[in-house]
Amino acid sequence: MKHLIFEDIYSWGVFSRDRQIDFNGHLWVRPDGNILIDPVPMSDDDREHLKALGGAKSIILTNADHEREATVFQEWTGADVIVHEADADALNITPTRTVQDRETIVPGLHAIHLRHGKTPGEIALYFPEKQTVLFGDLVVGEPMGALTLLADSKLSDPPKAALELRKILALRFNAILVGDGHSIFKDARQYLIDCLQARRDIYINRIHVDEIAWQHKNAPHPYDFEDKDIDPLIGGKNLGYRVIRLQPGKMSFPMHFHNFGEEMCYVMEGACTLKTPRGDVEVNEGDFLAFPPGTIGAHKFVNSSDAPATLFILGTTIPHDVSEYPDSNKVLPYVVGKIYRKDPSLSYWDGEV
Repeated sequence: MKHLIFEDIYSWGVFSRDRQIDFNGHLWVRPDGNILIDPVPMSDDDREHLKALGGAKSIILTNADHEREATVFQEWTGADVIVHEADADALNITPTRTVQDRETIVPGLHAIHLRHGKTPGEIALYFPEKQTVLFGDLVVGEPMGALTLLADSKLSDPPKAALELRKILALRFNAILVGDGHSIFKDARQYLIDCLQARRDIYINRIHVDEIAWQHKNAPHPYDFEDKDIDPLIGGKNLGYRVIRLQPGKMSFPMHFHNFGEEMCYVMEGACTLKTPRGDVEVNEGDFLAFPPGTIGAHKFVNSSDAPATLFILGTTIPHDVSEYPDSNKVLPYVVGKIYRKDPSLSYWDGEV
């Protein structure tokens, strides 16, 4: 088996003469039991390798057509078989467990139901800690270095299948592993956007605000708000934009400013208080607000009214940006992706030997 860029994920494949691509199986090696995903036939060397890695505790099938060698591997390893509930009756093998959309299969692995895929129960697999998505059939790594969708003839409604991939675009990921073809290990989100933008039966760069569900942030009181994150769903690249709804008594993000990025807010509905180091400002429906880079742009919103306030937030997305939180003396360098206290500051040579 081939060791992928992750320390604990392997792949092996068989070549399809009909389609002129590899069909791939994957193995996730875990302390709590290894997981085989859509297993294809293995060579004797690969079987020995799997045995040396600890065999398999579970077999996940991303759709009923990928039953493939599941029976063989189950008989050999005693592994459980897991599939989406909509595909359970289509298998020759009896699944041990069925899953639903967004269900956590095991810690660190989630099922994403793609209702308009090749089969009614097709799922993608999401590894949030690895920022990786694995597709069984719907997304294909073909030609090498690009992504396409499964042939339209294999799908009952190709436009719906394509648009449903917004469920994937809403996730944070950088790599895409595929059951068919070649995987993408870097900048995979853009490859998927390129694939969808190339289609003539949809226009992926448009969405109506009512098509996006409100997401609750479940932040500590009073920083508990709802938002609709728009730009990932329609191919945003250099701009980030979202709609935020503040209920009475709630606040938006903590007081912050960007050292390089710039933000803008438009008050779509209601009224609230803009809090800044320069004082409080009452803002109302129709107001535009600019937050330039640097300390001059520090801000947060508080809804002290008795009705919801809806805000449209637009900002530049700069990979090397640094956000600062003056109320709590924190700093967030985007390239690191972690928040730190600014004090106490350290000398250049601190900790060096």
